[in-house]
Amino acid sequence: MKKLILWLALAGLASCTPGGYHLTNRTASRIGVDSVTAPADASVARFLTPYRQGLEKTMSEVLTRSTARIEKGQPDGPLNDILTDALLQQATQRYGKPIDCSHLNYGGIRNNLPEGNITTGSIFEVMPFDNQLVVLTLTGTMLQQLLDHFANGNKLVVGGMRATIHDGKVQSVTFANGRTLQPTETYTIVTSDYIADGGDSANFLKNAVKRETLNYLMRDALIDYFRQQGKSGQPLMPTSDGRISLN
Repeated sequence: MKKLILWLALAGLASCTPGGYHLTNRTASRIGVDSVTAPADASVARFLTPYRQGLEKTMSEVLTRSTARIEKGQPDGPLNDILTDALLQQATQRYGKPIDCSHLNYGGIRNNLPEGNITTGSIFEVMPFDNQLVVLTLTGTMLQQLLDHFANGNKLVVGGMRATIHDGKVQSVTFANGRTLQPTETYTIVTSDYIADGGDSANFLKNAVKRETLNYLMRDALIDYFRQQGKSGQPLMPTSDGRISLN
């Protein structure tokens, strides 16, 4: 049984003097608050019931199925790949123009996806934060800086490209759209507002050539993607395509 412990401090004050009030003594009492001393209010429980039932129904919606657990990994993993591919696809649809690549903060992936039914609740467990999708336009030099920054520690999670990491630096970058990484060219990348705002020490992204917010939560993009996958009637078969390799 969980208890909420409240400490009440009582202070005795002397009479008012020209110097003001002065603390003369202090006492404390410990009061345990639990289901015995503070039983649930039945009227409040009844009021919340339809909201709880609605939430449970939403969270239990089956979006698609998987033949195995989909797990994240370093330097690459099935969950890394499917999430960044999903964000790239959904962001491109919302943006209405091609986007070169996607990026996801490795530490922001909070759980794996289960074998069997993947529900809305499963996506909330993977992505519990209300982060928005942001499209950044970066020079090739800035994109290289971004890739190197997250490659350090093998935490680079990207979609729409393949790359090799050597001594914490990214080499041999190739994009799925056929482009190559050139310092003076510009590229579009979809990532979270957390990273775009300089999270994970990526402060250099505040100097992006252009920033565009899609008004689309990352979590909602993932829910939309997995719901679309479910409509195909075919279960997911998680694999890693080796887009990030070590040399």
